[in-house]
Parts: sequence; C-alpha cells; structure tokens
Amino acid sequence: MAVVSVIDDDADELVLRDLVDALIQENVSGFGDARVSADGTLSVPVAGGEISVAVRDGGALQRYRLDRGPASHNGRPVSPDELLRLAVPDASRVAGVSCDVATAIAHASTVLAARRRGDTVDLLEGERMAATRNRPFHPTARAAAGWTAAELAQYGPMREKPLGLDWVAVRTRFVRAGEDPRSAGLAALVLQTDELAHLQEAIGFAGVDTARYAILPVHPWQYENVLMREFADEFAAGAIVPVTRDLGRFHPTASLRTVAMSEPGTRHVKLPLGVATLGAQRLLPPRYLDNGDKAQRTMRAVIDSDPVLRERVRLCDEGVWCGWSDGDEFADRPGQLAAQVRTYPNLGDAVAVPMAALAAHEWHTLAPTLVPGGDPMRFFAGLAGAFCELGMGFLRHGVLPELHGQNVVVAFDGGDAPVFVLRDHDTLRYVPEWMSAAGLPEPGYAIKPGARQSLRLDTGEELIGYFQTLGLQVNLYGIVDALCRYFELDERALWTQLRHAVVACLDRMELPGGLGDMIAERLLRAPTWPSRTVLGPLLDRGPSNGVSMPAGTGSVPNPLAEVPA
Repeated sequence: MAVVSVIDDDADELVLRDLVDALIQENVSGFGDARVSADGTLSVPVAGGEISVAVRDGGALQRYRLDRGPASHNGRPVSPDELLRLAVPDASRVAGVSCDVATAIAHASTVLAARRRGDTVDLLEGERMAATRNRPFHPTARAAAGWTAAELAQYGPMREKPLGLDWVAVRTRFVRAGEDPRSAGLAALVLQTDELAHLQEAIGFAGVDTARYAILPVHPWQYENVLMREFADEFAAGAIVPVTRDLGRFHPTASLRTVAMSEPGTRHVKLPLGVATLGAQRLLPPRYLDNGDKAQRTMRAVIDSDPVLRERVRLCDEGVWCGWSDGDEFADRPGQLAAQVRTYPNLGDAVAVPMAALAAHEWHTLAPTLVPGGDPMRFFAGLAGAFCELGMGFLRHGVLPELHGQNVVVAFDGGDAPVFVLRDHDTLRYVPEWMSAAGLPEPGYAIKPGARQSLRLDTGEELIGYFQTLGLQVNLYGIVDALCRYFELDERALWTQLRHAVVACLDRMELPGGLGDMIAERLLRAPTWPSRTVLGPLLDRGPSNGVSMPAGTGSVPNPLAEVPA
C-alpha cells in the first residue's frame, strides 16, 4: 500500500480525500465493502461502468482511505462532485450535496490561495489556519453554501483588511437580551472611542431615541442580502431603523459569522449569516443564546467545584447578547437578527489557537512554535493527556461540552499540558440522573416541543459517546491525521499515546460510582466505538431546516482496543 499523501494545497485533492474517506467509512454504495487490487486500487461497480480510486491502509478506524487522486470512471478522471453523482445517482438529495461538494472545491481554492506562510501563531492566525480544513473528514466542510468564491474572499477569514459592521436600531419591545446588563450596550464593548462617537452622531442623525431602541450590529452581507428582505415590513414601520454602515474594525474567523475585534482583540462578535455550512444555517436564534447563558452558568458551577477543571479549563464569557423577538421563540426568523459578544479570559503570554488549527495542514507554521524540540510524540502525549482530563472532568459531573476543534481553543504556555478555553456554550449536553447525583440542577434549556434534540440525554453511554465521536474521532483524530502527514508518523503510535492518556486519567482521577468502569469499557475494551455519519444523512435528508448539522450514528472499530497497552 502506498505511503500517506502529503498534498495539502490542492483543493480537488483535499475535498476528494474527505469524500472518498466518508464513502468508505459509511459504506455508501458499497465503497466500504469494495474489492481492492494488489496495486491499491479500490473499484466500485456503478451504472455504466466502474469507479476506481487509489487507496491506502485506513488506519484504526476504517479499512482504507484515499491515497491520492484523481478518481476515475472507466479510466476517465472525474471531479469529486461528479464522483458523488456517479456513486449515488438515486439518492434523494444528491444534486444539492454534489453542488456543495463543488462549492467546497471552489471555496477551498480561494482560501488556499490566500494562505499565509509566515511564522505568526496566535488566535486570529489560528482561525485562518482552521479555515483551510474546517471540520475534519466532512466532504462539504469547506463550502459556505449561499456565497460565491468572491464573497468568501470579501467576507471570509483570509480577508486582510478589517471589516466594518452595519448598525441598526431595534424597538426595545422587539428585543430579547441576555441577563448581563451589558447586553443593553453591545457597541460600547466592541467599538473604540472615536467609533462610539461616530455611532452616537449617527444615532442622532437617524432620529433614534435610545430609550426606546436598542442598537445592534449586523454583518454587512446579512444587511444587504437578508435583513432588508426578511424584515421589510419592520423597516417600513420604523420598528427597525438603519443607523450607520461600515463601522468598527473586525476580522472574520473560520466560523464566518463570528468576527474578532482588532487590537486589543479580547472580544469576538457573533452574528447571524444567511448561509449554510455543514448543511446547517448560520443563524443565531435568541433561544440558543439563552440556552448558552444557562449552559455557561452550569459549566461555571462545575469548574468551580472541580480541582482538575479549575486548573485545566477557562470559559469565554458569552452572556452579553440581544436579538429580535416577536413572541415565537421557536421561529427561525428571529435568528436572522441578533448579536453576541464573546469575551476571552486573560491567557497572558500563552500561544492560543483553535484546536481545529492543529488538524489543518499548517504544521510548517505551527511546528517551530509548538514542537520546537522536534518531538511530536511528546507534544501529542501532553495534548491527549490534558484533553482526557477535560472530558472526564466534565463527565463526572454528568455534563459534556461539545468538544470538536472549533469550539475548543488550546493555550500553550511552555508546559507539557495545555489549558483549554471553551466557547459556543449552547451545546452543553447532560444526563439528568448524573447531574442530580453530582448535586447540580439541570440547565433548563428551551427546547421546541416535539423537535429532535441531543442535549438532554437518557443514558451515560450516550454522553460518553459524544466524547468518543466529537472529542476523540473528529477533534483529536483530525490532529493525529495532520501530525502523521507532516512528521511522517505511524498513526498507531499516536493511538497508543491516547490509550496511555485514557488509562492514566482513569487511574488518577476520582470518578464516581461505576463511571470509571463504564469509561474503561466503552473506550478501551468494547470492540467498536460509536461514530458520526455525515454523508449518508446529507444524501438522504439534505440540509437541516435549522441550525444543527445533519448527522447520524454509525460504528467504527475501537482504535484503542488493539494498540499496545
């Protein structure tokens, strides 16, 4: 079998890699069961012929992964989106998904063309690194559906010049705000003194009475393409009043809807966008912001009571927010007009990046700073050990944040074990029985009656499963994949390091009644792990109608069961 491909700058190759790997892991159209010839060619019969791709050993989680492109149909090279149409011609949503795959290629090309090859490693540069891959192993992760490549260049994270926001006044009777009193004055938190003066002047020119109106920022693309259409009646009636445009200095991040303040840069502003990523709308319903408020309070109580988490975890403050509210908190429309201010904790001189940056193929920049001694095994051992402390520390209180790489910032201050900064709190999951045993009340989320939800779980096994899938398979394995490609490592050695980290945490941490045995059984001894399927659900159901990514549940071999103990 061929050696691991190190190609990291060809958009077609990168998207094809995620697509073929997903086809194989999820066994879509028989890709997982397909025959592989002695030269490493995987062949799948399809209507009118045969698809073939060059594959390599798939490591611990699946039989094979793509070695290199292109894919071929009867010997003719085909693009990733054409490959998908050939492979699943009868899938109900194949047209839309293949369009997103094509968009992913175009958008990846835009992002990769603007890559920076410098030596700066900080939070903003980390966001730009993360944007070159986004969610690992997802075929449409690089696509912002609803934006052209030119719009991505203009509003995306590779933009060099600061971006100004638009500002509107909203009648206070249509505003729902967070409990933090600063929610009534978002602008004062994110604008400089001269910018605030300009805003006050513009408010006066617009004839806005600030006793009756709240001032909200709006992403300029959203203002031009969504807000004027969705809220045309409210603009006409004076419930929403334009105030000023292009005010402030912000930099888009990998999530697109979140922008970082220019220096001093300790705050982000999260805004809705009428585009979709990963098959989900980038909206900001106030009920999600309120749920995040409740989750933040729960996590603060957990961290304050747990000595391991007090040392290992910091929280962003996301309690400052406001948004449109017209009586129906479960409607989608309010999610088109809202804003949240995220304040980061003081990390001193630590080097902080989203964990998603570590999974991007940017180690030519990261390695001199994060692995100065040239020992990636030691680096990963420290990261894995700290990450297991993070996960098990929360699990023993019956809760678990969503630990994929975009939600977790990792801060290195020179020691072997980093600190983690958590953000996007609205997906804190929990098991009521475990929370009660830990002496904690439930968060009290607002959940639409009858709607599918994955926050309040029935069993501890389900909660541990989210640590296995989003935490270990998406986040840490994405990092394993990137480290192996750059440092030419055998992934089994890194799985061994992770097993050692799990065992050490189980030995060291005081886990309540049976939790340690349950984690050991699920992580170390069970023949399979649960997995997240992403391609099949997209092909079957298409994009989500809401803000949650379409996903299903599958299984993969247990990557820790066969490695040396």
